[in-house]
Amino acid sequence: MELSCCWHKEQIIADECPYIGGNEQELLYNRKKRFVARCLECPRFLSDLKAMRSESDGLANLFPYVIEEFQALRVEHHTQAGLIESRNREIKFLHEVSLVLQTSVDMDEVIAMALTAVTAGKGFGLNRAILLLVDKERQNLKGYFALGPRRREEAGPIWREIEQRDLTLREMAQNFFESKMAAERERFDDLLELLSVPLSSDDHLFVRTLNAQTSAHITDLQNTGNIDQPQAKALGVNEMILVPLISKNRRIGLLLADNIVNHHPITTEDLHSLETFALPVSFAIERAALYERLQEELKKLTDANRRLKEQQEQILRMEKMALVGKLASNIAHSIRNPLTIIGGFARSLLKATPAEDAKHQYIESIIRESRKLEEVLEEVLNYAESLHPTFDLWDLNQLVTNVCAAFQDDFGLSGIDCELKLASGLPLVRIDFKKMAYCLRNMLNNAMEALPRGGRVTLTTQRSGDQVLLTLADDGPGMSPETLQEATTPFFTTKEKGSGLGLSLCSRILEGQGARLQIQSQEGRGTCFTVSLDVP
Repeated sequence: MELSCCWHKEQIIADECPYIGGNEQELLYNRKKRFVARCLECPRFLSDLKAMRSESDGLANLFPYVIEEFQALRVEHHTQAGLIESRNREIKFLHEVSLVLQTSVDMDEVIAMALTAVTAGKGFGLNRAILLLVDKERQNLKGYFALGPRRREEAGPIWREIEQRDLTLREMAQNFFESKMAAERERFDDLLELLSVPLSSDDHLFVRTLNAQTSAHITDLQNTGNIDQPQAKALGVNEMILVPLISKNRRIGLLLADNIVNHHPITTEDLHSLETFALPVSFAIERAALYERLQEELKKLTDANRRLKEQQEQILRMEKMALVGKLASNIAHSIRNPLTIIGGFARSLLKATPAEDAKHQYIESIIRESRKLEEVLEEVLNYAESLHPTFDLWDLNQLVTNVCAAFQDDFGLSGIDCELKLASGLPLVRIDFKKMAYCLRNMLNNAMEALPRGGRVTLTTQRSGDQVLLTLADDGPGMSPETLQEATTPFFTTKEKGSGLGLSLCSRILEGQGARLQIQSQEGRGTCFTVSLDVP
């Protein structure tokens, strides 16, 4: 019998078998491999086998059965090899995902990785994934995040970008987490809001699936009676799988997945893969949520500890300052009484001494220096008393009138004209009357010192929105920008014997009363002090 196939030859040349490729040179010299790889499917071999069967009733008649069984085993082998390869890829993929899920405590990073794994071609390859989570109060199943195209026309650009960049699954998730997550959340915001369901709605598809702790494969979502029609319409698909996220019998949330773009059927394997994936995702989300709550509690404790420390420091500081204040007050009162007597007798002597008398100048110096000492004592007393302000509602116009009345003699001696422009009907302000009077006296003293040859001082009160404004303006020489910048700095003074505490203390007192001091000045055009007080 003439054979048409080369199966019986130990070695062949390339032209003898058209089914051997150029990169399969080994098959030309290895009869066994050539027979298994090519001959069993070669039409020439099957023709030879048929001819052998017609000539003999021996083993040749049984050989087709062996070949048929062998080919069936080969098909099964290829199928199992493909399944093993698929499982290996899945295990590798799950391992890669699990590294992030097990190490990250950032909720958004965990979710970005999980949903990227569900929707990426290198992952489970579904078109869209939606995550619903049980809220902190455990009252609602709320739409938290979604990933994938909302409609068919969005899919092309997204998939092209993924294909062009050729990133690993982990790189895709990291890139999405760092640069796109906020925009994606905003893009799905309305859908996520619509999909939120109270956990008390036991008959709702989402809640029922979560409570049953069993996945559901829905093939006709639009006609399912236990989901709101607006929700079904917004999802825009008929087929969807729902996978509960459970951690130690604690309900975490629900994962929804579908093929909204390509409409490929969702297989049982897809469902089982997501069920396997749901377990580490549940643990990771719960761990991230616990970490968030821990951070919140830690922040509360840190803030409470900081406030406690500040209060302790303030109490200690107040105790020290109270002691200093008490000592300063005792010394000031001890000095003030004889100083008042000296000043009083000096004024009496001045009235009884003619201006041409040589002693008149000396008595004026005594009065002037006595007043300076009284001002220093007043600053010391006010500094001590500023630790314990006494607030009440007062008429600001009354305060201005009282303080200016006490300055009338000084205004007369200095040749200063004081003008009051007080608005009527002003609301009462919450201040420490004594401290505010001290601040106004201090500003008036500054104005008088700026007008040694006389001039004009104008005090104005007015309402501006939710504030009452007190303005004191003089037409003195003004201050340079450098002096203006340092005006409220402690111990800064332009006077030869000044303490530099006046405006600094005023600023502190006003700040303690919720008021603000603003100073405007220009050389040659005077200075303006403005105190802003909130209306209670």
